[in-house]
Amino acid sequence: MIFEIRVKEVPLAGIRSPDQLAAFVLKSLGLSNLKDDRDVKILLAFIDHKEGLKVEELQKIANLGQTATYSRIRSFTNAGIVYKAKGSVYRLRERTLADTLDFRVRKDIEQAFSAVVEVAQELESLITKQRKQKSK
Repeated sequence: MIFEIRVKEVPLAGIRSPDQLAAFVLKSLGLSNLKDDRDVKILLAFIDHKEGLKVEELQKIANLGQTATYSRIRSFTNAGIVYKAKGSVYRLRERTLADTLDFRVRKDIEQAFSAVVEVAQELESLITKQRKQKSK
């Protein structure tokens, strides 16, 4: 699975409303620059509609056009937060956002990071071998 996510440290002080908490999650995961509240509305809609949502429903909730809605859904999908279920319905990958982040996204990140560490070890091994061959 290919996914795109950037984890950022975001201050949490004073954040208490659902909108603020959703914005914190989105900003922490690098999923929104929060220029407007539309990403927040989409995330809250996924949390509130466990059965999932169609693109048309998300368009109305976020007051976006079709192309912009698909673009935002794609960023959530690429991050591993949502998936396309049966009937063109998009929903959280797990029952709750917390479970989605903890079970799915964390696992995806750990697998990708493990692969990067493995490649780094191989790279260092190759450089060490080359250095030894040059010194002979």
